[in-house]
Amino acid sequence: MEKSKIETYLGFCIRARKIIFGAETIEKQKKGVFLLVIDVAIGKNSLKPILRAQEKLGCPLYITDEGVLAEWVHRPAVKAVAVTDDHLASAILSVADSEPKFKSYSGGNE
Repeated sequence: MEKSKIETYLGFCIRARKIIFGAETIEKQKKGVFLLVIDVAIGKNSLKPILRAQEKLGCPLYITDEGVLAEWVHRPAVKAVAVTDDHLASAILSVADSEPKFKSYSGGNE
C-alpha cells in the first residue's frame, strides 16, 4: 500500500524532532505549535486539554479516522500529536483536502 503524503510529512516531523506526542504534553506548550492532529477514538479526558491548547495556541485541529494517526506515526497508543515546524505544518495542510482519512475538527460528536 502506498504511503499518504501526510504520513510522509509526519515522518519528516519525527525525524526532525518537530512533533510532540500526547495530550498533556501538548497542553503544556506555550507557543510554537502550528498544527494539532487527533484520532477520532481519543477519550473525552484527553480531548479537553487538546481543545484548550488549540484555543490558546490558535492553530488548526485535524482529526483522523480510528487508528490512522497511530499507523502514520508508527506508535500504537498515540491519539494526539502537535507539529512544531511551520513549513511541515503548511505542507500537511496543503494536502489535507486530498486525504479522506484526515478532516478538519469542527467540534461535537463525529
